[in-house]
Amino acid sequence: MTISHKEYEDLVKELIYHAKKYYTEDSPEISDSEYDTLYRQAQVFESNNPLLVNLQSPTQKIGHSKKRELQTFNHKTRLPSLNNAFDYEELKTFYDRMIRLLENNKVEFSIEPKIDGLAVALHYKDGELVIGATRGDGMTGEAVTENLLTIQSLPKKIPYTDPLEVRGEVYIRHSVFNSLKDQFANPRNAAAGALRQLDPSITAKRQLDIFIYQGINTKYKEHIETLNHLKELGFPTPPDTYVANNFDDIKAACEAILKQKQTYDWDIDGAVIKVNKFSQQDELGLTAKAPRWAIAYKFETEKAITTIKNISVQVGRTGTITPIAELEPVSVGGATISRATLHNMDEIKRKDIQIGDSVLIHRAGEVIPEIIKSLKRMPQSKPFTMPTHCPTCQSKLKHIPEEVATKCTNLNCQDQIIGRITHFASRKAMNIEGLGVSLIESLVENNLIKQVTDLYMLQHASLCTLDRMGEKSTQNVLNGIEKSKTKPLEKVIYALGIPHIGERTAETIAENIESLTDLLTIQKETLETLPDIGPTVCQTLSELQTEDSFKTLIETFIQLDINPQSKQKPTGALNGKTALITGTLNTLKRSEAETLLKDKGAKIVSSVSKKLDYLIVGSNPGSKKEKAEKLNKKNDTITLLNEEDFHKLLLK
Repeated sequence: MTISHKEYEDLVKELIYHAKKYYTEDSPEISDSEYDTLYRQAQVFESNNPLLVNLQSPTQKIGHSKKRELQTFNHKTRLPSLNNAFDYEELKTFYDRMIRLLENNKVEFSIEPKIDGLAVALHYKDGELVIGATRGDGMTGEAVTENLLTIQSLPKKIPYTDPLEVRGEVYIRHSVFNSLKDQFANPRNAAAGALRQLDPSITAKRQLDIFIYQGINTKYKEHIETLNHLKELGFPTPPDTYVANNFDDIKAACEAILKQKQTYDWDIDGAVIKVNKFSQQDELGLTAKAPRWAIAYKFETEKAITTIKNISVQVGRTGTITPIAELEPVSVGGATISRATLHNMDEIKRKDIQIGDSVLIHRAGEVIPEIIKSLKRMPQSKPFTMPTHCPTCQSKLKHIPEEVATKCTNLNCQDQIIGRITHFASRKAMNIEGLGVSLIESLVENNLIKQVTDLYMLQHASLCTLDRMGEKSTQNVLNGIEKSKTKPLEKVIYALGIPHIGERTAETIAENIESLTDLLTIQKETLETLPDIGPTVCQTLSELQTEDSFKTLIETFIQLDINPQSKQKPTGALNGKTALITGTLNTLKRSEAETLLKDKGAKIVSSVSKKLDYLIVGSNPGSKKEKAEKLNKKNDTITLLNEEDFHKLLLK
């Protein structure tokens, strides 16, 4: 039986209650077999949804005693995810872009299988593994060293004394998973659950394995060269790696890996294509989410045919009404799919989808359920009509053509309130421990909170009245809320859920204001000068400043002592200046040069624009230099520096 996240959270509360009755009070209310049935349901959900595991669940404890908790780990450099190409046309677009951006250089590519597992970073000191951590959000993961030490193929000691960071993918072999498949949906879910176990002895039983696919800051100049060195040190590296100098060879390598897929004792879901030379990787850099120099070519995903039983709608935190297809449950790629988002009415019309249709579905990127197309119109099929009123608050809905969306504009709509507070409390925002979706729903439904600021006014006595909220869990939530008051400015800005302001944009704004109150006064003209801030964000924030509700929200935060100050900026000659490096520097790595610029107060940007102050030009600079020179002809002043002048600038 498949259960929802809310049902799982309720199940955890029920298990905690009965565990306490059995272990602490010695007065069980249900039989052992009934408890075991509930326990098993929780285990199944946790195995399929490792990132949603409630660490208070009895499944995460030995008996009724608490086990160790996973500690957070801050990565030295971001563990980025990869952009995807789903066909050769998209892969060719990536290839052409690399050739264009590196136009004055010979471009070589590496190609290797994309292991379908979980990314980790491992640190060695004096030849010994000292710590390993999950990817997490890219910058902050969880330390899982003891669990990684259970991997037999991972060397714990290497003949290399310099500090070394390697990155890899943890997985479970098919031959091992065969004995576990009655417990888990697929090998990846089994590996994910094992890696985050609080008891390493349980992890050891899963017989995890690993492939190391990257070495950080090694003495080598190329990726393939580094992989060969790591293999010599004893690390298991991906099989069937290739080097290509043109698109036809890249395509041939991908097809060779696809052909080998059936022979592997592990899951792969594609091939990873990277620019091979590190100097060229440095020149291309990274976006906020992914490296520009790499892409994952995803093999065609498993498809299935099912029927749309109904189309319902859900209300998002910004009021957007999203149609959801309720499907006849079907297994796709090891997961049972019963729902799929249809995004908006334009999508439904484009795919000509009706309720009752037989449809072809897959998991986009092997993650998100998606309807590819309608296969057959059944006699009972009928068109879906977007409701005219919100299903939650009954307010009249409004169509917003520029957003291709239908919205509920009632800010007091309960689903919107729950969505906003859930976003506010989420890990990437205020990270309020113990405040999950089910508790937020209960708080809203019982009229204990109506907006995010109400969280800071919750009373112990009120929380205790909620179902299954005991003394300890109540205090944990209150402690988590109080602790969130110390979050840095960029986290608070992101937590506000302002449209179009994601994590990276929140960081940029936080770097250029003094405190939260400045959100009410920062001028649109000032925002327009900030790097990587576009006109949409400027307009959105400018309009918000005129709304009384936004002013009241910020003022209430101040009254609650939530007014984080901006991080102290480096005091240097380049404060307020923007810089970008193009080409290869002879005396410094690009990352080292960028650190020196930041230490002087400069902001590193990702592209040439009229907002750029300095362009540092190394050898083989490519198109960025040409673009800067064209802008300078239009009276935009960008200072171009060669490497010698760059070092003189740093001495100021």
